[in-house]
Amino acid sequence: MAIFESPESLHAVLGTFFERLRQVDQAYLVYQIGGTLEFIFNKPSTRIRWIPQPPDSALPFRIAYGEPTEPVLLTFEQDGDTAHRFWLGRVNLQQALARQQVIARGPLSRAMKLIPHLDTIYPLYQEHLVAIGRSDLLEVRR
Repeated sequence: MAIFESPESLHAVLGTFFERLRQVDQAYLVYQIGGTLEFIFNKPSTRIRWIPQPPDSALPFRIAYGEPTEPVLLTFEQDGDTAHRFWLGRVNLQQALARQQVIARGPLSRAMKLIPHLDTIYPLYQEHLVAIGRSDLLEVRR
């Protein structure tokens, strides 16, 4: 059974987590990508983008849902379960890319600059799940 049964359930968990990420110290790392980062989810089918904002903006990126209306530089495509396990820190990105559990399009080298910082972000997702009353999602197998 899928963790997220609908786009709305994925938005309620991952979308709100991405909103929270905009406000943490590590959010400035989105500038290292150099453009819009899009997550395409299958099972359920939806899209979420991180769109960089000017450096003088209150938050370094904004979140957008649905079909893109702006150019997308880098795309990660995966199912909702893989994305959830990734943000829990239970998916090795390089292995997931090799196994095509995650399909990347665009200059992947830019996103790889973020990998060393992920260890500081994974606990934020766990805290987020507890904060939104979804601690049941912490018990997901690898």
